[in-house]
Amino acid sequence: MSFEEDPNDGDASVTEKFRESISKFTLISTPCQPQLNSAVATVHSSELRRSFRVAAAVKSRKPEVKCHVDALNNPTSPGKGKRKASNASLSKNAAKKLKRGYAPPEAYAHLSPLTDYLAYGLDVVFCGINPGYMSAKRGHHFAHPSNHFWKCLHQSGFTPRLLPPSEDSSLPKTFNIGLTDLVDRPSSEASELSCSERVSSVPILLGKLALHRPRFLCLVGISNWEILQKALLQMTTGPSKASGSSGASKASRASEKNVGLQPFKLCYPTIADPVSDTSSNISETLLFVVPSTSGLVTQYQLPAKIKLFAQLKSLVDQSQSELDTSEMKCIAVSA
Repeated sequence: MSFEEDPNDGDASVTEKFRESISKFTLISTPCQPQLNSAVATVHSSELRRSFRVAAAVKSRKPEVKCHVDALNNPTSPGKGKRKASNASLSKNAAKKLKRGYAPPEAYAHLSPLTDYLAYGLDVVFCGINPGYMSAKRGHHFAHPSNHFWKCLHQSGFTPRLLPPSEDSSLPKTFNIGLTDLVDRPSSEASELSCSERVSSVPILLGKLALHRPRFLCLVGISNWEILQKALLQMTTGPSKASGSSGASKASRASEKNVGLQPFKLCYPTIADPVSDTSSNISETLLFVVPSTSGLVTQYQLPAKIKLFAQLKSLVDQSQSELDTSEMKCIAVSA
C-alpha cells in the first residue's frame, strides 16, 4: 500500500501520517478466518465441542471393536487365561476317560473267573464280555453298583423284583435265565482284553450253547456281537432263503444298527435220545444284542437299555412257532 502526501496536513511527517492510517485498521490474529458475530460464534462453538465429544467416543470404542473382531478371527485371543484354563480342564477330563490298553492275564491273576449259570433249554442266556473287577472280586455277575443289568432285567419284566447280584445263581431255576461270559478272565475294563483272546473264545461259547440250547442268546455289549458276527460269517452255510418276511426284515435292519434281533440263528442237530419231552423241540438259538450295561457307557442311557431288554422279553414271550426265522442265516453248531 502507498500513501500520497496530503497538502492539508501541513508539517505532519510521513511517519505520523502512517500511524494515523494504521490506527484505522483492526488487527485480526487469524487473517484467513472471517469475523463472526456473537450468536453465530456461540453456535459454531457448541457444534465444535459436540464434534470433539463424538470423535473422542468413537476413538474410545476402537479398541473394543478391534477386540470383538479379534475374537471372531481368533477365539482364543481374548480372555486367554480363562480359555487356557478351560482347555486344561477339558484335557484332564479327556485323559480320565481314555480307555485302558491291553493288560496281560497276570495283571489280574489274583481274581478268579465267574461261575456260569446255565441249564438246558433256557429262555435266554445273557453273555457278557468278561467279568469286571468288582464282579470278580465279589464273585457275582454284573456286581458293580453302577451297572444297569439288574435294573434292566427287572424293569423290562424278566424278574418281578429287583434282584441283587448275589442272587445270580437263582436265575436258571427260578426265571429260566442263564449267565455266562465270552472271555472268562477278569479285568477292570474290556479294553484290557486282546482281540485274539475274544476271537479264540468264540468256539468255547458256541460249545456251551450247543450243549444247553437256549432259545435266545443275548450278547451284552456291541463289541461282543462284532466279534461273534465275524466268526459266524466265516461259518455261514450260504445265503438264506428270501421269504420277504417282516420279522427277517427287522432283523436285517437291526444288524445294521448292531442292536436288537440279528439275522443269524444257531442250528443244532436232532437229538436222538432227548433228555426231556421238550428238549428235542429246541433246534435253534436266536441272537439278540443289547449295549453294554456298564455305567461307563453313555451312548445308551438306562431308558434306552430297558427298552431293548423289553423288546427281547416280548420275543421270549412268543412261542417258537410264532417266530418266523426262515430268512435268517443258519449256522450249524454241534456240541
